[in-house]
Amino acid sequence: MEVFHFKASKGMDRDLYEAVSELENICRDHDDVRLKLELDYKLAKADTPDENSDEKLDDFTCWDGHRLVGYLGIDDFGGRTVEVNGMVHPEYRRRGIFRELFRQAKMEWEGRDSNEMLLLTDRKSKEGKSFINGTGAAYDHTEYEMILSDGLFEEAKGFSKDLVLKEATNDDAREIARQNSIYFNEELADQELLDIDLEKKRGFHVYMAVVQGNIVGKVHLHLTNGEGGIFGLGIIPEWRGTGFGRELLLRSVHKLKELGASYIFLQVDAKNDTALGLYRSCGFKESYSMEYYKLNKER
Repeated sequence: MEVFHFKASKGMDRDLYEAVSELENICRDHDDVRLKLELDYKLAKADTPDENSDEKLDDFTCWDGHRLVGYLGIDDFGGRTVEVNGMVHPEYRRRGIFRELFRQAKMEWEGRDSNEMLLLTDRKSKEGKSFINGTGAAYDHTEYEMILSDGLFEEAKGFSKDLVLKEATNDDAREIARQNSIYFNEELADQELLDIDLEKKRGFHVYMAVVQGNIVGKVHLHLTNGEGGIFGLGIIPEWRGTGFGRELLLRSVHKLKELGASYIFLQVDAKNDTALGLYRSCGFKESYSMEYYKLNKER
């Protein structure tokens, strides 16, 4: 009789990071699909704890002896929504492991203030879609991950505007929250104020886009192990149609390269044709598609 050991953890330490990374590589090679586990950010978050926030159970694991055979993670970035993604070792599937991991994670989510859970799966994953269909979650949207082609970027680069990047401070936290509420169509009250200094320790560099003394937008740049990500890039509505979005993107790429990034990526809603056109024109191309399915507590 098989006996598996399930465990829920607060914070990701180096040993768990290594074990989950190894399992992720096994699953990616076997299935040819991508996962969105945010392991680097979780590790950095554990290394730089926020004294003002309570640690939560975010990492759910299944072990066969000392071998990690299943993992499911909750990504909670604040606000009303959490994201969930996970995997089971190819040799241990169809034994109810992922169902139990999800049951535990769902119980944890039920006790939180967030009202929505987004279940993620690579568009190519038949197993992922099959499991999600059984949860009752409804399709919400698809995101493309896009990677920068240096050759295409070299053809596109060139600055013509007066926009500059100003490193954000904690004094900008309320403005950042206000812009996030605009870009992500969420209530301002649902936005948590960032601790900019703490985010920088975790590899996130936040910049305000400034034109002649006016804040016109912002961007969050993440760097770890030479891999750079562009997140939360946006221009305030009254400043759109001016070319500042393209300028902000190009300057963000240059800033990541200055910080040491050799690989740069971003994520975009598959239906956002305006953003897709902008990113493609600046040298980005689609890498893979991640589908999001929403589960509400009232359901």
